[in-house]
Amino acid sequence: MAYTDIISLDDAKLYLRVDDTQTEDDTQITRMINGALSYVERYTNYILFARDKEYRLIDGKVRVYDYPINSEVTSDLESSNKTLHTIYTLGSDNSLITLNVGYVSNTDIPQELIEVAYEIIDIYYYGKESGKTMADLSPLSKDVLNNYKRFIL
Repeated sequence: MAYTDIISLDDAKLYLRVDDTQTEDDTQITRMINGALSYVERYTNYILFARDKEYRLIDGKVRVYDYPINSEVTSDLESSNKTLHTIYTLGSDNSLITLNVGYVSNTDIPQELIEVAYEIIDIYYYGKESGKTMADLSPLSKDVLNNYKRFIL
């Protein structure tokens, strides 16, 4: 799966009110889709499509803030779920564990996060003309991102 499986080029163009026969911006809009959904993932730690990620154990533990976690716990790996993260414990230090994280189905992705991504795509696309930046993201979208955020400094 890829980000364009979540928000297709055609859907993004429809949202941006770009004529579907206009193709000169297709590559740019596709990059914007990738950037917007990647931004949502980095901000919230909600991984929008399933993939394997490596995590380094330090002092025999790793806190995984990414969500959802699809991997089954193996016998030599112990996990405990906390509210905003999962702790995996293993005996050796500095070893790597690979977990499959992310939504397996697009229908499971919270729709609010996809709507935020659409607004980000709009800011990317029209930002040069309008002067809008990510600071101009609507209060509603900021609230959605903050409500889904899994790691707070």
